[in-house]
Amino acid sequence: MTTEHYNLQSARAGTIGEANGRASIFLGAVSAALIALGFYGHEGRDAGTTIFQMVVLSSLAFLGLVTFVRCLEISIDDWHFCFRITRLRAIYTELVPELAEALRAVAGSEQAVVMLTPRLRPFQRMLSVAGSIGVITSVIIGADAGVLVYGVGAPLAAALPSGAAIGLIMVWASVRFQSARWKGATATGAAPPE
Repeated sequence: MTTEHYNLQSARAGTIGEANGRASIFLGAVSAALIALGFYGHEGRDAGTTIFQMVVLSSLAFLGLVTFVRCLEISIDDWHFCFRITRLRAIYTELVPELAEALRAVAGSEQAVVMLTPRLRPFQRMLSVAGSIGVITSVIIGADAGVLVYGVGAPLAAALPSGAAIGLIMVWASVRFQSARWKGATATGAAPPE
């Protein structure tokens, strides 16, 4: 059992490291792309400008989407590892009741550590690594859509709301996707984290 506990702890450390690494790579790419777009600095609507901006933003959108999905998978895996460790701790106390006080759960229920009030709870998922990546990716997709609308000849007054609308739809979709994945992952009866 202690070997299994150690393996689960190691797996959790691996998930945290992978999530941080993926998020760092994505945010570094966003930073580099914004600098590239700034240096390009052409004004106007020529085809070259639109193509360059679309290539940069579309590449970022792809990287953001795969990072979002993988970070969500990592988060679910980490939660499963934590759940299994908690079950092992319960077995320890059954086998050696004297350890019960030492192994008592240090954290209360998930509800006790939720950062937002019940009214703002729908935004809780955005505080995770996957949620943050989802929001940033949604903004990039909205910007990509706005560039496309502007590049095909629409006025700026139409391109900005179009991009904003697409970005908001993508934020909503990312939150829904996260909720569905967590619901599917916890179908075994255990409650997911908020």
